[in-house]
Amino acid sequence: MGLSLERVSHAYGEYEVFSDVSFSVADGEIVCLLGPSGCGKTTLLRLAAGLEKLQTGRVTLSDGVAADQKTHVPPELREVGLMFQDFALFPHLSVSDNVAFGLNTLPDVEKTQRVIDILMQVNMFEKRADYPHQLSGGQQQRVALARALAPNPAVMLLDEPFSGLDQNLRISLREETLGILKASNVATLLVTHDPEEAMFMADRILVMGPGGAILQEGTPDEIYGSPTHSFVASLFGWGAQFEGVAKGGEVETPLGKVPAPNCADGRRVDVVIRPHGIKLTKNENEGVPVDVLSVRPLGRNTFIRFRALGQNPALPDLRCRKKGAFEFGPDDVVRAMLHPNRVFTFHQEDKPNKVGRSRPQIMQKKNDAAWSALLHQSRTR
Repeated sequence: MGLSLERVSHAYGEYEVFSDVSFSVADGEIVCLLGPSGCGKTTLLRLAAGLEKLQTGRVTLSDGVAADQKTHVPPELREVGLMFQDFALFPHLSVSDNVAFGLNTLPDVEKTQRVIDILMQVNMFEKRADYPHQLSGGQQQRVALARALAPNPAVMLLDEPFSGLDQNLRISLREETLGILKASNVATLLVTHDPEEAMFMADRILVMGPGGAILQEGTPDEIYGSPTHSFVASLFGWGAQFEGVAKGGEVETPLGKVPAPNCADGRRVDVVIRPHGIKLTKNENEGVPVDVLSVRPLGRNTFIRFRALGQNPALPDLRCRKKGAFEFGPDDVVRAMLHPNRVFTFHQEDKPNKVGRSRPQIMQKKNDAAWSALLHQSRTR
């Protein structure tokens, strides 16, 4: 086992970030912590790295205890590779020297060969003499990945590694990074707030809610296709979200009744409708009539905002994404209907009880560049 966190809790003063969190990452596995900003993802990553002192629970790396109530193995001795959001490259060092910075325990010949091998692996060997300011954002990302992998860590920890890149570059580098990590067979924990990134990169996803609880764990297909919580369902886009009361195994929405399985009559439920869960049609025998408020072309899809005729004014507008162009004319009567397999219902009691708490501003030693420098300097002592 590469990484294991058992019953870990953490708080800043009276503010509890998360409580009793447990999960593991096996060798060769990529696990993504997916959740909104402030939910505690990065704090979990820093606890695994040793950059935060563990308060309760246990952290195990490669079958050895890295932290518990009596133990705190310092970051430089944990055999972890760290890749930060801003890459944290040393500006005064060349690409080769950045990668070699944590390898001073190796003989010179072995160190030189390791730098060559890892730069070849990330397609940066031709840039080995350049400095960070001479590189593009994508090239800096490759160098940061190479530096983290160079010491052959047992565990890789990545904190939002693609968030600072433009869309096209982000897509291509995800694929490259995925191949490199899989070829290295290293246990990898990746923090992200991007559901698409988690779906692409992960063998397994852990969804953290705003209150720090892990709401669901599973493969990308399980998380997307069978969400067990309204927050998890809405992460991947929502056309609308309503509250209702179950009656006869159904719940009423502005677009008609939807199934509410395993819900007793009178049980309050949340209904989450995905953007692709709503179909617009001219067929007068389908759906309910709606008033189209706005149409925005997005290339392959069109984003449409609308309201059901007679819909309660207090309820939010509805949204959907339609493949291709919006072919309805100004005089057409537009009707909306639901795809049942893209509509999800949840007991309201399943909501996390910490949703809505704002995270206080806390002074932390959280300058990632400085921590990266400290970590690598410690390795060379």
